[in-house]
Amino acid sequence: MGSTVTCDEIRAALLLTMTHSRRPQPTPKQAQHLAHCHDCQALRRYLYTMLLAGTDQPPTSCAASQGDLAAYVDLSLDLGARVAAEAYPDLWWHLWACPACAELFAYTAALATAERQDALHALPLASMPAPQRRVIGRLALAPGVVSRILQTRELLGRAYGGEDDLVLNEVESDGYSFHLSLQREPAGTWEILVGVIPPVVGLAVIHVGTKVFQAPFDPLGVAHVTRVPNILFRDGQPAISVTIEVP
Repeated sequence: MGSTVTCDEIRAALLLTMTHSRRPQPTPKQAQHLAHCHDCQALRRYLYTMLLAGTDQPPTSCAASQGDLAAYVDLSLDLGARVAAEAYPDLWWHLWACPACAELFAYTAALATAERQDALHALPLASMPAPQRRVIGRLALAPGVVSRILQTRELLGRAYGGEDDLVLNEVESDGYSFHLSLQREPAGTWEILVGVIPPVVGLAVIHVGTKVFQAPFDPLGVAHVTRVPNILFRDGQPAISVTIEVP
């Protein structure tokens, strides 16, 4: 497919949802087109009502999509597009509007296809270079900063900000504004949020000591990493660094 994706190509790819096609869809370029094309969006809405009659348009969430992505890919390749879409309709809906998640889907599908063909062991590492990305921003925190902030917050309670996002760092660079924050989850774990204004298509790569997390930016320019263990931010919290990477 060339650099320009047409509505006819999008419609043909969308209609494969109602078949047993095992061709991975969508591609990042297809998702990029649909995100700005009202006619193609209308066809997506129609197909969604066929998959789940009477169901309203689902919410869009990159964080919620990541947990089901591998299972969705397996169903797409093994049983076909319709089975996968009926099993994970919200994920199907999201992939067709989020180029970053569509890119992750494409990489996951390519690896799963190679595995099914028993081809992974035959591919030298040099033949599968990591996609080249450009770093447009960085955020960093020294060891122990988060644990000290949390201790202060616990002592002062709501006077220190209650249950709002705990903003850890904010940086402006080259026309972008970046921020790093934490949000406590109901189970006692944490959600890491990395924001960029104006929004970009890309990934936030977060290092917490030796732990590495990656998350795509949603259409609002926020990357979410959920269910991060509380212990990472307690006494002895390691250094934290974040890079914002775009294609």
